[in-house]
Amino acid sequence: PMSIKPLLQVRGLQTQFQTEHGTVRAVDGISFDVPAGSVLGIVGESGCGKSVTALSILRLVAPPGRIAGGQVLLHHGDAARDLLALEPAAMDEVRGVDISMIFQDPMTSLNPVLRIGEQIAEVVRHHLGMDRATARARALELLSAVGIPMPERRLDEYPHQLSGGLRQRVVIAIALACRPRLLIADEPTTALDVSIQAQILRLLKRYQRENEMAMIFVSHDLGTVAGIADDIAVMYAGRIVEYGPVGQVLNAPRMPY
Repeated sequence: PMSIKPLLQVRGLQTQFQTEHGTVRAVDGISFDVPAGSVLGIVGESGCGKSVTALSILRLVAPPGRIAGGQVLLHHGDAARDLLALEPAAMDEVRGVDISMIFQDPMTSLNPVLRIGEQIAEVVRHHLGMDRATARARALELLSAVGIPMPERRLDEYPHQLSGGLRQRVVIAIALACRPRLLIADEPTTALDVSIQAQILRLLKRYQRENEMAMIFVSHDLGTVAGIADDIAVMYAGRIVEYGPVGQVLNAPRMPY
């Protein structure tokens, strides 16, 4: 049975962008919980604030954006840390180890001049202190885990030598490298064709279940979220307008949107 203890609690999160036309409230005071080992789907159309929410949790919002208020509480046993109050060095340790993120476009996440194996090994060497040989073995293990055929060969290839679907699998391998407790997946299949999308979703769901990892899955597609999430938050114009267990939200929505 899934523990009801929250792993992540977002409270009153506000993220704003200063523009020449004034302040845009991209995320306008939202709150939600992610229990350990569960999947929260955040769904809404383009520009509703769902990607900004994902970036805000990891404090990756770039100027002119800024987090203007709220708390992001990450629980460890009985203690909780507010990620918005951490020093940059402490936040660096959270990223990749406690919480990882997969972005929409795999090309922007990969370094074009580094071999695939090096990019994965770099993460585990940095965070877990592995030596070169162990890190390479871990990279190979991860490529197999995410379903990449002939992983030994792929270790020494560059991103441009791989298809979009394989690149996204590499990005997932990097995100899972340090066995994070929470994975944030921001539209991870949008750039891929439909049959590959289904494979990637199955891969994420299987890994999530087997490792009791929590996940926040961000998408504009309610059908995708319904197939993967335990709870759903529907966002509209920077706010959560619908929130609850997936069955309840889909079968008895309170709001016409």
